[in-house]
Amino acid sequence: MDFVNNPTNNITTPLRVCHFITYYLPVTQNWIYNQLIYNNECTSTVLSQRLINPESFPFSKVYPICVSAGLRSVPVRFIHKLFEQYPANPHSAIIEKAKPDILHGHFLLESWRNYHLIKRSGIPLVTTCYGQDITSLLRKPFWAGRSRKVFDIGAAFIVEGEHMGHCLEERGCSREKINVIKLGIDINKIGVNPPKTENVPVKILFTGLGREKKGAIYAVKAFIKAVENSSVDLELHLLGDGIYRKPMENILRQAGIIEKAVFHGMKPVSQYLELLKTIDIVLAPSVHAKDGDTEGGAPVVVIEALCAGIPVVGTLHCDIPNIVSHGHSGLLCAEKDAGALAKNICTLAENPALRTEMGMHGTEYARMEHDIEKQVKKITEVYRSVIT
Repeated sequence: MDFVNNPTNNITTPLRVCHFITYYLPVTQNWIYNQLIYNNECTSTVLSQRLINPESFPFSKVYPICVSAGLRSVPVRFIHKLFEQYPANPHSAIIEKAKPDILHGHFLLESWRNYHLIKRSGIPLVTTCYGQDITSLLRKPFWAGRSRKVFDIGAAFIVEGEHMGHCLEERGCSREKINVIKLGIDINKIGVNPPKTENVPVKILFTGLGREKKGAIYAVKAFIKAVENSSVDLELHLLGDGIYRKPMENILRQAGIIEKAVFHGMKPVSQYLELLKTIDIVLAPSVHAKDGDTEGGAPVVVIEALCAGIPVVGTLHCDIPNIVSHGHSGLLCAEKDAGALAKNICTLAENPALRTEMGMHGTEYARMEHDIEKQVKKITEVYRSVIT
């Protein structure tokens, strides 16, 4: 099935865009920041529920409903969660002042929360869906009806891959409104790792200790099996934090290899990029969670790994196979197969030349297909296509 192929035209007038974002901005959503700062064809305003990490993502035109994250904001945030919609003010006042040409909701949920404001304004709505908002969210009561309302009022929808496009169409969105635009990353901030002739220890990176869909349990089980079977020393680096940290620590301790794991905790993007320079393999064992949550597309760390010239060991989950070319830029297997993951880890760990070859394929692909400067132009083309 072919979705909309990013229509283009010759209009060059800068567009005014208001972005709806729940929190501005979690570290795990840094790609949204890139869409703001690298789009020189648009002037952007951000309307959010509350402000977090402003020092990490400096942007002058951010207007949170809850100015404080303290106790005074708790009742307002509770109301937002309870009713899953925002009041017309203060967003309507900002929109009247900014006079946007386009409203852009990041995640289907955020477009719904502003539904009445969008309908009243008559301004074209573009919504980007990132995964959870069209998988586990739409399994919840009332969301099927709510999503259909957003599908009706929305002028265009953006997804990062064909898999997510099919999911969106299955949920009732018109195919003609769906635009596939791959996720953009700042390729200039990610250096290409030089080939490593030494392979002791081989460093493996896993991110995703907070969500079932990241496959943390399968990551640790695969690592243990790989340690048992590999002819080289292995080291597991875990970035982030969440409910799976303690279980993973316990499993590693019971296996007697806790000393082979490094838990880095939450790190700013700059420190994560420094860590990425030392990594030999990125592990992405994503799975379908029990509540229906999925990656939707592919984890950002997978794209960034390829950009850095690091091969990926992952699963045939959502759009990961459309990003990682099996046998060329990484090795893929079925979800929840710790044995196959371990075998693929060993294959790459014991063959530095293969890692280098796959890294070259990966970085060539990522720098061509995921350059943020190219991708924001495609997003702007969607904006212009819906303005009548």
